[in-house]
Amino acid sequence: MEQEEREERWEERSLNLLEDSKIDQEFSEAKLKKKGRKKHKQKWMKRPTAVPEVILEFLDEDLRENALRALANFLLDRFEENPEDYFQAGLFLFFSCSTMALLLYEVVDFLKKMSSDMEITLRSTKRLANVLTLFQSIAANKEIRRQFIMTAIPNFLMPIIVEKSKFEVVEQVRPIALSVIGILCQGRDSDVIMWATRNNVVNVCHASLKTGSELTKVIAMHILEYILRDTYGRSFICDPNRAILESLVDTWNQMVVALTDDRDLSPRLLFHVLRCYVLLCVHPRGLSLMVTSLPSEISGNAVADISEEFPAIQSLRCQLLNIGTEYTPTKTDGERYIER
Repeated sequence: MEQEEREERWEERSLNLLEDSKIDQEFSEAKLKKKGRKKHKQKWMKRPTAVPEVILEFLDEDLRENALRALANFLLDRFEENPEDYFQAGLFLFFSCSTMALLLYEVVDFLKKMSSDMEITLRSTKRLANVLTLFQSIAANKEIRRQFIMTAIPNFLMPIIVEKSKFEVVEQVRPIALSVIGILCQGRDSDVIMWATRNNVVNVCHASLKTGSELTKVIAMHILEYILRDTYGRSFICDPNRAILESLVDTWNQMVVALTDDRDLSPRLLFHVLRCYVLLCVHPRGLSLMVTSLPSEISGNAVADISEEFPAIQSLRCQLLNIGTEYTPTKTDGERYIER
């Protein structure tokens, strides 16, 4: 019970902040009935001047930790209740004096702990999670999204996502760090997608698929889908001069095999793998590889059984099983369920 609630809480701070994560939540609710919890309300934060006042407290090292926590909790509440406040806070954070430098300092301080033998405590991971929540609000604001990537601050999140650590608590912040990249990429901004491909995001997502938790893997799949939906991103992954396509497909195929062998099969992870297969078929090289390399498990009983329960999976499965016959998926087919 405690483990389930902890996983749900981290999903609220990462996956659920992606615009098209509704279907993931539906999969989770079908698999595990959510337990209701009362959110901590901070009425004083609703004052017009509260957000700027809290940001000013970042300048005081003694007040910073509590200020980070207060603003992060406020943003998580406002994301659902009043998105306008959420986006406005991103502007305050980005343009207020010294704030971005202080937030970057918090990230660098955590990275120093990861690269040394210093103990990483639950308290320090929660502090970083609060910093990442602020970055999420900046990444979600389309007015400053490009400026945010130009600061190179998102690049400092890559080691948090992929570097090994002997402390288990680090696993809790990896999906939140990855979700910042996901929120940046979900805006369908070609410049952001180009930044992602040129700054190793595809390889970071690929590494997350191999070693990350289920939540981290799902967010990584979201990012790969955003890249595949973009013409430049799709051409980048399918470029014959790079070994990305074959390597990714091999990993996805292994995931399908592992998922079908697992009695506790993850429908949302399977859904995202199938959706990436369909998106690949929009590109001639991707289609060619799908015709020859689609795992046989997709036509097997395990996937057929889960398809009966989830129509979205059934539709993608039918499209893939018809590849190479009279039917070829189109770009519209690949994006069909992304709008949900």
